[in-house]
Amino acid sequence: MGLPSLNLQVRVSGVPVGRLIRNRQGAVVFRPDPDWLHNSQRPRLSLAFLSRQEFRQDVSGIPAWFEHLLPASQGALRARIASEQGGRSIGSSMLLRLLGRDLPGAVEVSGAVEEEQPGPEQPAPHLTFSLAGMQLKFSMEQKGERFSLPAKDQSGRWIVKLPGSTLPELPEVELATMAWAAASGFETPECRVVSTDVLVGIAESLSETVPSAFAIKRFDRPSDGSRIHQEDLAQVLDFGVDHLYGRFGSKQTSYDLLVRLVSDACGSIARDDFIQRVAFVVASGNGDAHLKNWSLQWRTPQRPTLSPCYDQVCTIAWNQYGWQSSVPKLALAFGRARTLHDLDSIRVGLFAQRSQSPGAEDRFYEALHRARDSFIEIVELCPHRMLQALEMHWARVPVLRAIGGLKKV
Repeated sequence: MGLPSLNLQVRVSGVPVGRLIRNRQGAVVFRPDPDWLHNSQRPRLSLAFLSRQEFRQDVSGIPAWFEHLLPASQGALRARIASEQGGRSIGSSMLLRLLGRDLPGAVEVSGAVEEEQPGPEQPAPHLTFSLAGMQLKFSMEQKGERFSLPAKDQSGRWIVKLPGSTLPELPEVELATMAWAAASGFETPECRVVSTDVLVGIAESLSETVPSAFAIKRFDRPSDGSRIHQEDLAQVLDFGVDHLYGRFGSKQTSYDLLVRLVSDACGSIARDDFIQRVAFVVASGNGDAHLKNWSLQWRTPQRPTLSPCYDQVCTIAWNQYGWQSSVPKLALAFGRARTLHDLDSIRVGLFAQRSQSPGAEDRFYEALHRARDSFIEIVELCPHRMLQALEMHWARVPVLRAIGGLKKV
């Protein structure tokens, strides 16, 4: 018996860029479209493909770049889609086809996938969009005060995230952190906390245990109905979906090295912005700013830009990630350090040296001062747990302690 066939066409902004096929050895391979290559890879698919013209993975899955377009394998959204399919497990190639009309950015996938173990035909899923990550989230449309799932073949312009029960007040903490980022001068999408009572089309069993959700406007779905292509830094670096924290086999990265990547890809303005965003990560006690929480957008084929800030969360607000039970860590290394209590002026200097960026120390400290001074503008949004955690945080991180405490009044 031969290997199950796979033939999926990949488009970016409606233009065919290649196909995902299974070769004779069983590997799933991205085969670029000759016309797209002849046109110098316009529209762009990925920085990774510009430097290395193949995406490969073993017979158990699809290339990592495309896997990153899908909900996390152990995440709540994938589990929800599987339950709509009778509870059976759905392979990544089949899921890519099922959700291929509404993937992140401007990628669309269509075609045929032969299942390895064919079963009875299942109905099309009710949830036809893909959003990466572990958290249960929905692509939705706003209608007045309500949010509803988009109609078939349409795309929502808001992402609504349900918090689950393990992180109390997560929507409120995320809103306060995002508002702080905006007050500190960073580009952020419109966002808000909404009552789960205003979510239409979501099963009551999903929302009845949580009073609120976090809603953020999608920056890859402009109001004119177009799509903006983007890729996160895990895709840019071709890291596997289970290796978002800077290590993947022999490959390693850090915030220091990401500064160089952003500089090379986007230019000096984006580089300085990235340095200051890293400073805000430190200032806000965000220990989960991993590779998928930074993205590049392809607004022109010449070079990408940094996307607006997203997934900015003061993770130290919860004891299991904060100073009360352990020493908090950063998602990626900074100046060869991972624990926050090691971040002093020496580490900032090493970060600047390794990032090979003129003025990096100045940009970093400027952002810390802006975060400190702007905190007063959003302090009333902060849940008590966040205020307590940040007070301890600014007293214990050397580089924060050196510039003074937060201005709360």
